[in-house]
Amino acid sequence: MTRLTRAIRRLPSLYVEVAALCAVMAIATAIRIYRLGTVPRIVTADEADNLQVAYKIIEGTGPGVLGYDWKPAPIFSLYPLAWCIEVFGDTVSDFRMFPVILSLLTLIFTYLLARESMRAPAALIAVGLLATNLWFLHFSRTAWENSNAALFAVGACWCTTRAIKTGDWTWWVRVGVFTAFGLYGYFTGRFIFVSVALIAVLAVLSIGAPWRKTLTGLLIAGVVTAVLFGPQARRISQDWERFNSRSEAASIFTGEYEGRTDGWETARINFGRNVRGFILQDGDEMGRGNWASYTPDHRPPLDKVSAYLFLLGLIFGAIRWRRTYAWWTFLVPVFIAEVFSKGTPDLARGILFAPFYFLFIGLFFDEVFSRLKPRAWRYGAIAAAATLAFMIGWRNVDEYFDWQTSQSPLSARLPGVDVCEFNAWRELAISSARQG
Repeated sequence: MTRLTRAIRRLPSLYVEVAALCAVMAIATAIRIYRLGTVPRIVTADEADNLQVAYKIIEGTGPGVLGYDWKPAPIFSLYPLAWCIEVFGDTVSDFRMFPVILSLLTLIFTYLLARESMRAPAALIAVGLLATNLWFLHFSRTAWENSNAALFAVGACWCTTRAIKTGDWTWWVRVGVFTAFGLYGYFTGRFIFVSVALIAVLAVLSIGAPWRKTLTGLLIAGVVTAVLFGPQARRISQDWERFNSRSEAASIFTGEYEGRTDGWETARINFGRNVRGFILQDGDEMGRGNWASYTPDHRPPLDKVSAYLFLLGLIFGAIRWRRTYAWWTFLVPVFIAEVFSKGTPDLARGILFAPFYFLFIGLFFDEVFSRLKPRAWRYGAIAAAATLAFMIGWRNVDEYFDWQTSQSPLSARLPGVDVCEFNAWRELAISSARQG
């Protein structure tokens, strides 16, 4: 009866929380579909290549569900793009609903993960800042599949923390599903299981999780992952050179890079670059690779205010290690992908970590709110923080559209198809797909 009474008393606050989350999601949706068919104006070569794969899936002339796309990577991750075309239509705004949906799902799972470690106001602020972050917003409006790595990472992290907290083995099954999707998805998602394993180890060492139960759960997740990815793994093993060709071309151990042939020396240099770029938010490190396609000139992942909030959040994250140990592990996939590849720091490879930036920012706000004892002060601080988040978000969104309507990103997205020429290109692409 006591539990029921507590649940009933929580209903009003739950309704407020759900309403606030719906408001944040409505704003996130609006800024993603606004002018989606014309901004960005250029359909990049990667978008066009993904579309050709999607057309082949729709026409039934593709390589099959266990085949490869053009990169080559498992074609399965582009099936949702084909489904979006079939559901919404075939205009530029229609096929770009694919990354929009990916990003909205990422926001929802980020909120669920945030609520495991912080109260609703801080979690809502964290998700609102993620939704309006220029870097994440940009990847939410271009039909690249990179963002699926962020979705699967957050989903796997949430399910793992729930599995450890509740002891319910069905959560480990869900972990296996997310890690399998990570293997089918964008490159950095292949390392999500490494983070999951680290979470399990740290849970035993830092919060005293029962090691036998945790190990059993990790084995369950591994078996589910193996079962779901097994058919694709068998296909990969039969054609390893083709599957690994793109990764090998980007590897620092292949050929000469920046005048160096020693891959380990390059790895050491890359590690420092990525710490400065992704952790210290040094925009000068963002001048390599395809940065001009991903962010304004030498702009780091976070705006200046969010960068300071993130660094403060890291300090609190280190102090509150038992609340945040799971988040830190997802730096591992990013640094594996970035340190051992050319042209880094690369924001496409680093998109997996985008939600975790804002979890640390949310933690900072949660710590501040919890230290204000008079209720009026706490409510005032929440209102001030929400106002600050709104101003940061407004500035980021405004900067995004200013950037995308300038000449620099138009040139950076070439070769590509201008939206005014898309219909002509589409007819040719569909005709080609029908012919296989």
